[in-house]
Parts: sequence; C-alpha cells; structure tokens
Amino acid sequence: MKHTSAKFVVRKDRTSKTGLTSVYLQTNFNNRQHRFALPLQVNPKNWCEIKQRVNKQEFEHWDKNKMFDLYDTQIRAYISECLTKKMPQNLDGFKNALFGKTTSDDYFQFVKSEIEEDITLSKETKRTYLAKLSKLKRFRNKLSLHEIDYTFLMGYKKWMIEGGNEINTWNKDFSIIRSFLNRAINRGLIERHDFDKVKIKNVEGKREFLTMEELQIFRKLYSGELDDEIRKRLQTSLDTKDLLDENLTKIVQNLLDTGQLDSRLKKVLHLFLFTCYTGLRYQDLKGLKFGNIKDNFIVLTMHKTNKPVDIPLIGEAKKMLPDKGQKSDNETVFTVPTNQVFNRYLKELAKIVGVKKTITLHCARHTFATLALDNGMKLEVISKILGHSSLKVTLIYAKILQSQKVESMNAFNQAIAGL
Repeated sequence: MKHTSAKFVVRKDRTSKTGLTSVYLQTNFNNRQHRFALPLQVNPKNWCEIKQRVNKQEFEHWDKNKMFDLYDTQIRAYISECLTKKMPQNLDGFKNALFGKTTSDDYFQFVKSEIEEDITLSKETKRTYLAKLSKLKRFRNKLSLHEIDYTFLMGYKKWMIEGGNEINTWNKDFSIIRSFLNRAINRGLIERHDFDKVKIKNVEGKREFLTMEELQIFRKLYSGELDDEIRKRLQTSLDTKDLLDENLTKIVQNLLDTGQLDSRLKKVLHLFLFTCYTGLRYQDLKGLKFGNIKDNFIVLTMHKTNKPVDIPLIGEAKKMLPDKGQKSDNETVFTVPTNQVFNRYLKELAKIVGVKKTITLHCARHTFATLALDNGMKLEVISKILGHSSLKVTLIYAKILQSQKVESMNAFNQAIAGL
C-alpha cells in the first residue's frame, strides 16, 4: 500500500502588512497534489523548511509548533488506522481525520468565508467579489462547488450576454469564479474544475474620454460660469421628455435659476476634474494624503502597480487642493465616495449637460492621457505620469487619436462630396 506523504508549506510570495503569511498542508493522492490552508500564520523568515517548524524568534513559537505537532500526530494516526484496518488511504478520509467532515460544499458560503479570512484583499476587491457573488446568485440562488461545470458556465455566460454584459464583463466574472475554484482545489474540497475547457480572454475595450470642448463644459458647470451654450444644454435636458427624473429636474431648474450646482454633484465633479488634471486612478485618489503633495508634485506609490510616480501639479489642479490647515501629512486630502456611487453621480452630470458618453472616474484618466498627447506632451512623459508598466500601454492613446483623425477626415470628405 502506498503511504500518504504530507508536509507543511509556507507561502513566501505574499505577506500581510505585519509580515505574516499563510501556512498550508500539502499532500498527494492519485498523483495529484492537494493543499489545505491551516488556521496558522507565520513569519517566513522564522520558518525552518528542514525541521518543518518555526524558530524561537517567532512570536508564540511554542504554541504554533504545538499545532504543527498536533497535525503530524493526526496524520500518523490516520495512516496507522488505515494500515491496521487494511483500509485504502484516500483524500476524503485524510480530510475527515484532520479537519472533520465537511457538512456543505455551498459555493456562496465558501466564497464569503474566503473573502472574510483573506487579509491580503483590499476593501475595494472584497466589495467587487461580493457584488459578483450577488450577481451570480440572481442567476442561481443555490449552488454547490461541484455543480460548477462546463454546462453551468455556458448557461451563466448566455444569461450575462442576454442581460447586456460585454465580453470583458463576463470574462471578469469567469476569472473570479475560476480563482475561487482554484482555492477550493487547494483546500481539497474539489478535485478539478472545467475552466480548462473555457477560454478567458479580455479584449481591448473602448476607452471613453472627454474632448477639450466637453472638459470645458464640465469645468464651467463646476465654476458656475453658465454662458449661453451651457444654459442651452441645461434647457435642452429639461425639455427632453423622460430624460431626467423628478430630482434631476429640480436640480437643473435650480441651477438655471441660481447658477448653483447641487452640492452632492459638485463634490463629485470637483474630484472628477482633479483626476482629469492629474490622471490618478480611483484607489490613488482615495488614498491621496497631504504628505503626498511635495513641491508642486504628487509623489506616491500607485496602488495597482506598486510603482512610484511623480505627477506635476498644473495650475488648475492646485486650485482644487484643499488647504492643509492643521491636518497631518498622514490624513487624506479628499473624501471620496465608493466607485459605484461616484460613477452614478457622473452619469447624472452627463445627462444634465447633454454629454452623450458613458462617463466614469476612469474616463478622467483617459481624458488626461488623450488631451495631454493631443496637446504635444511626449508619449514617454505621459507613460511615466500614468505609471504604466510598458510604453505599449500608453501607445493605445496614440492609436485612439489616430482613429479619431481618420473619422474626422472621412466626415470632412463626405461634407465636401455633398456640396
């Protein structure tokens, strides 16, 4: 009989802010490797691979090593029982011996548990995962880990497409499901999944951005410079049937009467314009601290790429920075709503002034890049300001502008031909 082999594995590629990392119990059955996450965290610097224990520099090293001793004892007891009773050693028996019987393989419960326990996830990532989970629940309100097969995935894909989801949206949903199924495999809850039969590939989406004319419309709306063009746009939105709800109708009418934009929308517009002038991502805007403002530069390490950037502050951006006053360097500059709320308010602002584009906060980043490039800023400089990992990413904006020029020339040609 082939005996079960097992060892403890310390994950060294990802640690928490306190320097701790997860510990797994790794074993093999039927030539397939399985990993089980243990309720232990250690400092990888204090881990001895040979002894399979932590050294004396580890906090609570005695208690942690006792836990490792306990798992070793349970493994030996399981093997001994199988040999004595001449029972086959298998994955289910191994899991039951160490962790007790699994009472449920409910996918929703499993994902929620993983989200709660994973200390490496940001609040925004957790919010995204939970939103995707709620969406999946609308398609199937009860779902086990073993039910997620190729047929289920194709059914969910069809449901998402019929609901208006673009390819990158449902691909994102699939990639999240796949990541949690991989976790379930590592924990020994399932043997495999069907994502080897499903291709997940993002396509280059449309990068929405504002033209200089549209940016000026929003700038005037913010400053209260309601010239004839802005007033005409506001009046058109009022006169267009079913465009505005009752609340937005009141906001537009008050704006025409007083020149004052609703405070809720003005706060969001303030942040949106600041991002158009700096190219910041949502997380970097939200986490911007007074200590990041140094000598007319924003100096920070980007949340997404962990890459340091220095962003020059132009005059319009500096005007939008609040006074520091008595606040410390560690305090945030702005109070930023959630991304969903932010984008919902931007959609209302676009309706008000008749800008027929899907405006999001990330649209501000694209606006900065395209307008900077169109006004002569070098591609290499834009790439450094945006913190792109490669110049190839920034080149996308050059292609967008080139495409716009072709469209404009075609329209010009048609106008001439019609004379």
